[in-house]
Amino acid sequence: MNNGRKKWLHKIAKVFYEYKQKNQFGMPIVVEGLRDKKLLLDLGYIGPIEILNRGWSLEKFTTYLIEKYDDSKISYISPLSSVLMDWDRTGEELQKKLVHMITSMDKVVDESLRLELIKALNGRTKTVEGIRFIIDELLELMSTFIGER
Repeated sequence: MNNGRKKWLHKIAKVFYEYKQKNQFGMPIVVEGLRDKKLLLDLGYIGPIEILNRGWSLEKFTTYLIEKYDDSKISYISPLSSVLMDWDRTGEELQKKLVHMITSMDKVVDESLRLELIKALNGRTKTVEGIRFIIDELLELMSTFIGER
């Protein structure tokens, strides 16, 4: 593996590892569809992963998220969830709408996972499920982060 490839793979693995830890401690991650959820599960995620495309309106889905995961009584600054939509045109639109709906209810949303992936992938794919082409390398790299802080 050349140095350039190793560098961007390391960035992607690191961000997936960090969010795997957050997810393990209860932060839900919202994805568009079943294949996106499957990718996260295959990367070892064991916490809550919610699928947006389940036939509900965005309003109903937002209400569901808030009712299920709002712990603002404990900490008003912790994010309600991480939102990880694709970065194609449809995903961009869904991301903006969902984040707007959640934040209009005075809840915090974490978009860093998505933003870091977009930056690190640099056009190599426009979908979450499209990351599967490097899953073996990501799993190998993520295993080297265990015990790091």
